[in-house]
Amino acid sequence: MDESLRRAMADLNAWMRLGPLLTEYLPFSATATLRPTGLTALLDEVLLGGRTVLVECGTGPSTIVLARLLARRGYGRLLSIDNDERWTTYAETQLRREGLHGVAKVVHAPLAKNANGMRWYSTEIVSPAVAAYVDQYGLVDMLIVDGPPSTDPGQSMIRYPALPTLRWAMAPGATLVLDDVDRPGELTVAARWQDEYDLLTRSDPSGTRLAISTLAPS
Repeated sequence: MDESLRRAMADLNAWMRLGPLLTEYLPFSATATLRPTGLTALLDEVLLGGRTVLVECGTGPSTIVLARLLARRGYGRLLSIDNDERWTTYAETQLRREGLHGVAKVVHAPLAKNANGMRWYSTEIVSPAVAAYVDQYGLVDMLIVDGPPSTDPGQSMIRYPALPTLRWAMAPGATLVLDDVDRPGELTVAARWQDEYDLLTRSDPSGTRLAISTLAPS
């Protein structure tokens, strides 16, 4: 079977699985959001891994869908971070409209250079927000990295600071998810994380574009 046809069929099956959580229209993008197969893999990881304290780098439709899943399951919290004020405003409004603001919180953090000179979300905003979140709910057991946008010239490594910046907040055995690993920049990020941290990485034969790793238990 042609690879593009196989992926299209996998995405169609994923849309069908997502049906119960797509209770109303969400602004999905063909290029800037998780593929349907990636989103279902993410939800499966939350459920099968029993993940309860989630941080998401890159706010989007996945933020709303994750919040719906956590609310229906009856436990779990999500903190989502993004540099796009339009997206964070939309997500925050939608969460409140659906009564999900007690499950998920959105933080707008513009891009800025960090201590290592790399551009990422402003740590002056992110660090205290994550610290307050961890104080309230415990260490993060799932980190989802789907932002900042990495397709602009010279920005291929912009997602690398996520793990160095937030490692202190992550629990032993936490799940780490990196999207878009079909691109050279994300592949390099994944390889550097693998070299620098004690990660147990699972291969993903389903073509979701996700790299799913686990921090080794202490």
